[in-house]
Amino acid sequence: MNQNDFTSLFKDLLLRLYDLTAIETHPLTPCFSLPPGDEVRRAEAVQRLIIEEIERLRPKGEVILTSPEWRPYLILRRRYVDGENPHLIAASLYIGDRQFRRDHSRALQALSLRIWERYIPHAVSDALPLTGEEQQLFEPQAETLNLNEVVRGVGALLARRLEIEHVHLDITFTPEPLPVVADRTLLRQAILALLNYALHLHSGDTLYLKLTADPLPALTVTFPLEADWQSLHKTERDSLDFVQRLAASLPARLEEHFPTNQPSGEATLVLHLLPTQRTVLVVDDQPAAQRMYQRYLSQSGLKVIGLTDPSQTLPLARQLQPAAIILDVMMPHIDGWELLQALQLEPQTRSIPILVCSAWGDADLALSLGAAVFIKKPIVQKDLLDALSRFHLLEK
Repeated sequence: MNQNDFTSLFKDLLLRLYDLTAIETHPLTPCFSLPPGDEVRRAEAVQRLIIEEIERLRPKGEVILTSPEWRPYLILRRRYVDGENPHLIAASLYIGDRQFRRDHSRALQALSLRIWERYIPHAVSDALPLTGEEQQLFEPQAETLNLNEVVRGVGALLARRLEIEHVHLDITFTPEPLPVVADRTLLRQAILALLNYALHLHSGDTLYLKLTADPLPALTVTFPLEADWQSLHKTERDSLDFVQRLAASLPARLEEHFPTNQPSGEATLVLHLLPTQRTVLVVDDQPAAQRMYQRYLSQSGLKVIGLTDPSQTLPLARQLQPAAIILDVMMPHIDGWELLQALQLEPQTRSIPILVCSAWGDADLALSLGAAVFIKKPIVQKDLLDALSRFHLLEK
């Protein structure tokens, strides 16, 4: 674990400062180096040392509300120890909400650095912990989860903070359960980090979170940006960097969309949940053909992802990095030959084996354009399995 990972998790821990059960099970709690007498009541010890470190930031002398020197301490004390509303804190310090966010971010960074240096052993920062929740965080334990339910749980965790900050989290769930295979702790922390980032940069009173299922499960966070958001983005960038690192283990992929060269606008963050098993991407505009491939490969150990819109092939292939691509030739608007050439020219996809399957295609042409295999339709299951076995893709 490095300092950026610690900072992202520490922000989450601060929001649960008076929930001893949450502290006890938090991924950071096992990392703290505590005196022997405090090990038994670890949650209370962690709570106490955080409050003590906030108090150590208090300047000497009389409180001066208008002094920039006093702001970091007053913001942390009143926000996390006293539980006051950020808008009321800003008003009492005679600063605007934008200035409050800047000062709040700097204060959090300073507090996090103090605790990182004083209480996180060198061995923890250099090596991954091997016990408790921290082990789960860095050694994923994949299970089948309903993404809708995971998001509901995260929303419940954030409910108090959202209430204090007068922010509404507008969640759009999928009509049916949305199964994903991922580590529960990793996934929850990734979503929390995304929403934490959004809460620091948003303007207005609503964050939008939408879940979608096709072609892959995805979670999209959309929010209007604070004016002059670029400076806040620099100080809060660690939250997104943390999600990127978590994504490598989930597995997932984070897309970031920000306005270009604009002082305000709307930001969109998309977390795509990727398959944990090897996949075959089937590009064929006929639903009947898609069902046939699903049936033929149902016992192969491969996950079949169907795509009926050929225009999505290149971006999805970049994202998925499938073990193979099965490609039809006769499709509307973009034919298979164009796609074959595009996939061969793209550095991220040119090494993926492509099986061209067509009733009209020419085998020599397909192979000359870069196809690994040509199979003439109508397709026999044995021919398809034999072709895939050439690339060692089938379970033995």
